[in-house]
Order: sequence, then C-alpha cells, then structure tokens
Amino acid sequence: MNINDVKKIAVLGSGAMGHGIAQVCIQAGYSVIMRDIKQEFLDNGVAKIKESLEFLVGKGKLAADAKDKALSLLSTTLDTKEAVKDAQLVVEAVPEIMDLKKSVFKEVSDACPADSILATNTSTMSISEIGSVVKNPERFVGLHFFNPVNRMKLVEVIYGDKTSDATADLMSEISKKIEKIPVKVLKDRPGFIVNRISAPNQALLSAILDEGKVPPQELDAMMKKMGAKMAPFETADFVGLDVFCHTLDYYAKTLSPQYKPGKYLSDKVAKKELGMKSGKGIYEWKDGKAVIDTSKTSEDLTPIHLLAVQINEAVKVWKEGLANSIQDIDDGVKYGMNAFAGPFALAAGMQPQQLADALNMLASRFKLDILKPEPEIIDGSFKTIGR
Repeated sequence: MNINDVKKIAVLGSGAMGHGIAQVCIQAGYSVIMRDIKQEFLDNGVAKIKESLEFLVGKGKLAADAKDKALSLLSTTLDTKEAVKDAQLVVEAVPEIMDLKKSVFKEVSDACPADSILATNTSTMSISEIGSVVKNPERFVGLHFFNPVNRMKLVEVIYGDKTSDATADLMSEISKKIEKIPVKVLKDRPGFIVNRISAPNQALLSAILDEGKVPPQELDAMMKKMGAKMAPFETADFVGLDVFCHTLDYYAKTLSPQYKPGKYLSDKVAKKELGMKSGKGIYEWKDGKAVIDTSKTSEDLTPIHLLAVQINEAVKVWKEGLANSIQDIDDGVKYGMNAFAGPFALAAGMQPQQLADALNMLASRFKLDILKPEPEIIDGSFKTIGR
C-alpha cells in the first residue's frame, strides 16, 4: 500500500484525541468515519470538530467552503465492523487501558481488510503488547499525537517489535499530509522519545514538592521569566495530578522504582485536589488559569537544573537507539513540548562541568540515582554524539 491508496480512515474514539485526529484528517481531504460506544459521545465529538473549524474560519485561517468540504467527509457509527470494513487506516484513540485496547484491536483485526494499517494512539503503553492480538503485526504501529491535536505539530511514529519499515514509512508520509511533523521511534520503550525525556524531571518535581524547601511558584516564576509558556508545576496541574501520578507509577514499574510519586502528590490525588479540572491542585485555578505569585524567583533551583536533566535523558535515549538522529530527538522535544529548541541544540553552548555538577547535586540532594550524569555528559562527548 502507498499513500495514494489511503482514502478512508477509521478513528475509534471521539474524545479529545479521537475527534482531534478526525479533524486534521478531514481537513487534509481524507474520508473519516468516527466510532464510539455511545451516540452522545459521537455527537459531542462532532460538535467539538465543528466548533474548532468555525473558530479557524473566524480567524481567517480556513475558508468557509473548506470547512463545509471537510465536514462532508466526516461520518459516525456505533458499529466497529461498519467503521473498519473498508478503511485503509484505522487509528485507535480509546482510554489508556491495555485490556480495552487489545480487545478493540482483536475485533478490528478480524473485521478490516487484510492490508489495512492499524495504529494505536497511546502515550505510554507498549506497542508490541497491544499489537500482539492482530493478524499481520507488521502492519501495526504506534501513532502518538499530542494534545491538542489540531494545534500540536508532532506525531511520534513508533515501531512495535514486528512493525515493518514500509508501515512506518507510510505513516510518516500520511503524518506530513495532515500537516504534522513525524518523528520515528525505532524501539518500543516506555515514554517513547518525548515523554521519556520529560520523565526524570517529573520525578524531580515530585521530589522538590516532598522536600518543601523551594516553593513551586518560585521555580515556575523563574521558568516564566525565561520565556516558558507554561511552567513545570503549572503544567502538572494543567494535565491533572492524577494523570501525573499515573504516569510516574507507570515509569516506576517499567524504568526504575525511583519514579514512584511522592507523598505530596499522592496526598493531593487522595484529596481529589487534581489541578485545573478540580479547581485546586498545586495552585488555585480561576477562569482556567493558575493563580501564581511570580514576584519572587528561585535562586536555589533554576532552569539550568531542569535542562541538565533533560539533556542527560536525551543522551540515554540516543544511546538506546530510539531515534534515527539527534535532530529527530530535538524535533520531538521542540514540537512535542512546545519548546524553544531541543536538548542537543540547547546543550551546544553549555560546559560539561556545569551540567555534570548540576546533575550530581540533584542526584545527591534528592537521592535520585536516575539523575546521575551519563559518561558522555562528564567527558563532554554529548556535544559530538550522533554528528
């Protein structure tokens, strides 16, 4: 199958990710059928797509007739077999529950054409395990969109153990056609590339909260002063502290027990103080914004410390063979995290001793061996690896 053979895409799930994926596909001219388990879910998803397209028209970024044409390409169904029977690509966007995803793909694999590409939009789960239930697993691939799909440019195209190069190549081409930037993830590892590079900083943030010496708003104020659109603790609240803890628990099981969420975050989740969605988390939230006192900035921990952790993890990702190039790693972080630049680009002007000292201090202070500097950080070869 080549890109010109792909005419119809089935999107399974109509929540935030599902309807976002459906929207970018119909805007690119694909016929899309969106499936969910309840009509009200589908109706809500379609309404969100219409709202988003109308917003683009209002902003002058989309012609009214282009909106109408896109919507004419969208249909819905409650029947999985109906959705996939003649689809060349099936993209699953159901909740992050392994048994649910596997049951969906077992049904899909039996009902769709033998050469259809099957893709899972998961941010954490094993592509290989999800794909173990499908026929012809070489056609199974991870397709990790970032939220909100209609604005975030990155798509991680993730190999499972049996994914063929032809499948990954085709998904990269389709990603470009729907105006996304694809980055191939060559191995099925927890967190893939982007979330993996963020993982140790999540553990560090949890440790900072437990230590209690650096007020969250002071570190966030420093990050905002440096130009961050959304600061680290603010982001945790925005995503949801329950999701933040769930992710750390996953990494504790798959990467290192040191990722286990600490007492501060666990207590917040127990009290249902989950951040923006509950009105209170690390911060109070009003009118969709965190109430952050930015009058004082942290002199103890600074953006350099968070950057050092990110660079160190990027080196690990490269050494584990997850990416084709360090440019792919930089592009992943830049476009997946809305960052100014990727870790290797930012590291180019930094001194090895500065990074190593920062990492050693953090590892010792917070008793997190996962933050210890890699040999390439210590000897400065991080500046030349992959080049």
